[in-house]
Amino acid sequence: MKAKKEAVLEAGKRLFLEQGIMQTSMEQIAESVPVSKMTLYNYYRSKEGLLDHVVDRLIEEMMTLYRGVMEQAKDPLEALTSLYKDQEKFRKIASQKFVTDLAKFPDQMKKLKQFNDKHVVPEFERLIFKGQQLGQFRKDISPQVLAAFLAFIKEFSARTEWYAGLGSLNAVSEQLMTILYYGIIQREEPPEE
Repeated sequence: MKAKKEAVLEAGKRLFLEQGIMQTSMEQIAESVPVSKMTLYNYYRSKEGLLDHVVDRLIEEMMTLYRGVMEQAKDPLEALTSLYKDQEKFRKIASQKFVTDLAKFPDQMKKLKQFNDKHVVPEFERLIFKGQQLGQFRKDISPQVLAAFLAFIKEFSARTEWYAGLGSLNAVSEQLMTILYYGIIQREEPPEE
């Protein structure tokens, strides 16, 4: 029974990411496993119930990837550089269709925000602070202000109308990451003449 429930979760995740949440029906998920709709509804009472578990799974995957980057990096600059250069790995976890549709589910957005506030922001603040202590990141930017700025950008960018005319979610997130990366790295001062 546990294997079947896991198969339903994985099928739901795959279809939500490929087609978007709104375009995926419970019937499609049941057919792709295959299980009866009754079995599907016994595991996950509704599409929103399944989505809740899918979001939990995606959070786990992102944190595993993030922690892997942090553990492999020898210092904060290398960690930030890896995050900057390996954006594609993070983008593969959630498609643009999925993210766009997810904005229509306030409970899921609230869950992501709470997770971000509790786990991601404090870790990022520690990374920035350590990088500042090592002279790798600019000291004139507070880690808390930078984390608040990132939270603001993340919250603002969850609004789908914001992207009108800017290009794809991937292109926008890559450009924002470029601004962040090059905006906080400590550049060596040119020698005075």
